Amino acid sequence: MEVYRISRSKYADDISGTGARLYGGRWNPKGVAILYTAESRALAALELLVHLDPNLLPSDLKIITIKIPEELSFEILTKSELPENWKNYPAPFELGEIGEKWVFSKRTLGLKVPSVIIPEESNILINPLHDGFHRIEILEIEGFSIDDRLIKNQLE
Repeated sequence: MEVYRISRSKYADDISGTGARLYGGRWNPKGVAILYTAESRALAALELLVHLDPNLLPSDLKIITIKIPEELSFEILTKSELPENWKNYPAPFELGEIGEKWVFSKRTLGLKVPSVIIPEESNILINPLHDGFHRIEILEIEGFSIDDRLIKNQLE
């Protein structure tokens, strides 16, 4: 399985989950490392755009393709298993609890969760504490830019 993430150039080869550990995220509280990835390049781009001010969009973006061996285990969380308010912003506290329990249980390498942006698509959370984490690998790091048409109305 290949998954994708977009980051600034200086962090492109860091797949440790440190950024999420330092700042927290929808699926983890501060102090808990998770590597956030998307199942497609397009979803990775949307996840980036929804979190950034278009006026502050970095010029040194990279898209990282990560390979996860097929035999490594995943859990899937469906929308019906989530709290009713799971799409709220800021994210409900319960989602961080779900992610934190999953990380420390170490029962699977990946957790497939619905994207708030497109709930029919998924983000893939990767657990740096799982025994199989050392088996994931970066396949490619490429330059990445956002088409100006996606942000032009926000810049005006």
